[in-house]
Amino acid sequence: MKLSTPLMLAALTCGLTAGQVMAQDGPPPGAPQLPPGVLAQINLGQAGLLASFYRNEQWGTTQGRIGLSRSTIAAATAPFGPTTGFKDGSTDTVAILSALKGLPDGKSYLRFSGNLAMPNGQPNLVEQDATNPSGMVQYMTFPNPDTMLSIGAFAERFDVETVGSSTVLRDGYGIRADVLHKFSPSWGIAARAEYSWGESDLKLPAIGYQHVQGDDRFYTQMELVGTYDSSQIAAVPEGWLLQPVLGANFQHNSIEATVDSFGATSAGVNGDSEEYGMLWASLGLQQKAAPGQWAWNASLGLEHEYTNSLNAFVDEPTYVVGSIGATMMTKSGHQFVLSYTRHQGLNGNRWNQTLLAGFYASF
Repeated sequence: MKLSTPLMLAALTCGLTAGQVMAQDGPPPGAPQLPPGVLAQINLGQAGLLASFYRNEQWGTTQGRIGLSRSTIAAATAPFGPTTGFKDGSTDTVAILSALKGLPDGKSYLRFSGNLAMPNGQPNLVEQDATNPSGMVQYMTFPNPDTMLSIGAFAERFDVETVGSSTVLRDGYGIRADVLHKFSPSWGIAARAEYSWGESDLKLPAIGYQHVQGDDRFYTQMELVGTYDSSQIAAVPEGWLLQPVLGANFQHNSIEATVDSFGATSAGVNGDSEEYGMLWASLGLQQKAAPGQWAWNASLGLEHEYTNSLNAFVDEPTYVVGSIGATMMTKSGHQFVLSYTRHQGLNGNRWNQTLLAGFYASF
C-alpha cells in the first residue's frame, strides 16, 4: 500500500532517528487507515526500539577503541618504543543519509543507508585520523505491531592513519540481522548481530613494511529500552518521556596469520583473535513534538568494559557518557537529527566525542 497523505508519511518515519525517538500519540480519530507496518513503526518508535535499531553509537565506539588499542600495542612493543604514558582522545564527525521504501504488502520495507564517520585524533603518543564510509541495504518486516525483523547486507571501508607512523586500509562486506520486540507496555528489547569479512593492508612507509591479512569481525548487541511518561511517573515533566536503557555488546575479531614484506609470519598484535565487550546503562529525557517542530533530548549514563584483550597499555575500563540533541520530523514525512555525545574515561586516559547529523527520508 502506498502512502498518500502527509499524515501517513509522518507516521511512517515516527521514531527513525540515529539515537533518539520522536514521540507521537498516534493518528487522530477519523484519520485514514494506516498500513500495518506504519502502525507497528509508531508503536515501536514510541517504545524507543526503532531509535536503538538506527543508532550506531556503541558499535562505532567499539571499533574506535579496538583500532586505537591495536596501534598503541604496536607502538609499545616496537624496538625502543615507549611503554608508558599512553592516552588517547578523538573528535568524531558522523553524517548519515537514510531512505525507507514501503513495499506493496503494507508491512515490509527496504532501507537504503549511507554513513560517513571521520574520527580526528588528539595529539598523544599515538594519534589516529580516519575515514569510515559504509553503505547498507536492509529488508525490514513487521509481522505484528510489537515486532520487527530485519536482515541486510553492507559494505565498508576503514582508512586509518596513525600520524607519523603507519596507515591501515580495511575493505569489508557483511550481513546484519535485527530483532525488535515490545514485550510490555513500557519495555522492549532490541538485538542485532553482524558478521564482516575483511582484509587489512598495513603499511609503514618509513621502513618499507607492508602486511596484508584477513581481518574478520563478529559483533552482537542487545538493549533493554524503557519508556515512561508523566501519567506513569509523576516526576517526569509533562510533554516529555523518560527512557531508561540497559545494554551489552560483544565483538570477536579473527586475524589471519600471513607473511609480511620482511618475510615474517604473524597475525595481529594480540595473536589471531581479539575480544571486546562492554555493558552500559543510561537515563534519558525525550521531548514530545508534533511534525514540523524540533524536539530536544538528553541522556546521562555509564559504560564498563567487561572484557578487552587489547587493554595492555591504556587502563580505562569505565566511562561516563552524556549526550544532547534535537530531532525534527517534517510534515512531509522526513526527519532531521542533530546530536552531540561525549564518552569520558574515569581514569582520564581515554575520551571521545561525536558530532552527528542525519537525514532520514521515506518514499
